[in-house]
Amino acid sequence: MENTDPGYHQFLEGWSQIMIIASIISVAVALVVLIIHFIKLSAIKSYKGKYDYLKLNRIKAYQLFYFSLAVAIFFYGNTIGDATVGKSMVFIFVRLFISMCVGTLIGYIIYLVLKFYYPTSLERKLTTLRYTPRLSKAGNEMKLLSEEEEDVHLDEGMQAEENVFSVDYDVWVDEETGEVQIEKYLGYLEALECGSCGFRTLKLEKEEVLKAATEETEGKLLKNYKCTYCQSVRTTQHTIAKILKSENDYKLPTDYVLKGQRKVKSIMVEIISTKGDKKEFFFQSTKQASDFLENFDFDETDSTELKF
Repeated sequence: MENTDPGYHQFLEGWSQIMIIASIISVAVALVVLIIHFIKLSAIKSYKGKYDYLKLNRIKAYQLFYFSLAVAIFFYGNTIGDATVGKSMVFIFVRLFISMCVGTLIGYIIYLVLKFYYPTSLERKLTTLRYTPRLSKAGNEMKLLSEEEEDVHLDEGMQAEENVFSVDYDVWVDEETGEVQIEKYLGYLEALECGSCGFRTLKLEKEEVLKAATEETEGKLLKNYKCTYCQSVRTTQHTIAKILKSENDYKLPTDYVLKGQRKVKSIMVEIISTKGDKKEFFFQSTKQASDFLENFDFDETDSTELKF
């Protein structure tokens, strides 16, 4: 039955106007956020500067943009169906609830996309920015040095940072003029790529020693992974090396070189003591790992925990 109260219909008219204005403001906020983001990005000239800005701000800007749109949809939803709402005030709360559900659903979908899907796309863009050839002040294309070649341009502190994989340095050299550019990147090792969904969301849940290693026989270690996105699980079995009689018994082969080593994020060395204590270390090349093992002392060396 139609509500004939003129005050109620006047209230509905004012409510609809407020909701329309609020939705327009929300859309305007979304557009302003996106425009400012791209203006700031276009104002940055260097690839390294663009890399740092995108890594810190791209997902945040997109979150604010899409969430503002979701809020705009919520406001606009409260202007739909005035003919039905005009019959009873109860329908105002029904419409409000439905609009809130729709806005929340859209916001949650945006959250999932930006958390699980978009980082993979962003990582590809960041990789492109990081490895695009630089130009020197003379206008020459610069060469990106390998891990072994770049050490001569890094001081001891920089090399120490790289040895524990907390920081990664890229060294670009103009072979004609000798100009050197050193770029600093944060080291990272967060999660593995899931074989089921393809996202980098596979994390280590627990480890189980199936068979302890001895001086005569190798041991077996079981690692259980779980994807935080698709919830798929993966179990891998690893061999635990025999217990060494001497700390200097084992060294990585000095002539061993990984193919496409620039694409390798890290090499992990896992050392398990006879008491079951475990320490894990990360290196960017086999040479770094080999040099580390030559001077390794289990009791005196701090481990870098692997956080999956």
